[in-house]
Order: sequence, then structure tokens, then C-alpha cells
Amino acid sequence: KLIQTNIVDLKNAVNKKLSANGEFIVGTSITASDLGDIEGMGLLKKHFNAVTIGNELKPDAMFGYASVNPRTETVTFNGEELLVPVLDYSRAERCLDYILKWNNQNPNDIIKVRGHVLVWHSQTPQWFFHEDYNLNKPLVTAEQMSKRLEWYIATMANHFNGPDSKYAGMFYAWDVVNGAVSDSSGTY
Repeated sequence: KLIQTNIVDLKNAVNKKLSANGEFIVGTSITASDLGDIEGMGLLKKHFNAVTIGNELKPDAMFGYASVNPRTETVTFNGEELLVPVLDYSRAERCLDYILKWNNQNPNDIIKVRGHVLVWHSQTPQWFFHEDYNLNKPLVTAEQMSKRLEWYIATMANHFNGPDSKYAGMFYAWDVVNGAVSDSSGTY
């Protein structure tokens, strides 16, 4: 059996050394495919008090991995009608529901979540940057892109952290931008 119950768990050992109030976050990453790994999830629950969900909160997953022609809807955002791609929360919620169930059953041993990531060019479909979300149309203006990003970030924050969200209080942080500086050129 991989999970040994007779060893000290990492999260408590680290907190004893580094945190007077037990608030030191010891995290790891998971993806939805990890949820079925009983031994791996056992290690997570024993040794970690936080997770970063690997891909399920990234824009391409939230847009349902649509490579072309995403489903769209018109929403009212900041008093203005805005055409937006339909968000698919199912992959992220699969992970979050697992953690929420654990937290509800273990209120003295909760697992917090780091949201990763709201904006990342590498895992955002290219159509997101084009008029009508169509790759055959021109890129949107900077003003239009700012509105899209503001809608996306606000919608994600409200869905996962808003007062009516069942996940409210689970997230301790969000990575807003990933890879803002190029690894190769050092430019934005």
C-alpha cells in the first residue's frame, strides 16, 4: 500500500516549522484525470492543504476546447450588450466538487484552491481575439479585447468566488496572468 499512515504528513510538519498559526500553504497540482487515482488522491489529502487545478480553469477548457466556431450568447455586462462565448464549467467543477465534498466531510482538514489561470495566450483559443470569435475575421480592437477580458475575469470570479457560489471561500488566490513575459525574448 502506497499511502503509509505511520509517517508524518507534510502539511503539518511544515506548519510546525514555518507557521505559528498553521496557515502555511503546502500545495500540489491535480487535473480531473487524477480524481480517479485513489492512492494519489490519498497522498493529496494526507500531505497537502492546497491544490492548483492543472488545466481545467484555463481559458481553453472553460471554452469547452472549441477549436473553431464556439457557441456564443449575448449578455449584459457593465450596462452594455456583449457577444461572448458560452463557458463550460463542467471540467473545473468536477475537480472543485471533489474538493468541496472532502472539505465538507473534513472541516478541520480543508484543502484550499489556487485558481490557475485567468489569462494565458498559450491556452486561449485564437478565435477569442477575433471579431465574432471567427478566425477568418480581423482581430478585435484593443478596446474590444479589454471588454472581453474584463467580462471573462469578472464572470469567472463571480462564478467561483461570488457570494452565491457554492465554491465561495475555497479559493485562496488566483493567477491572473501566466506567461506575461516571453521566455525567449524577455518582452511582453
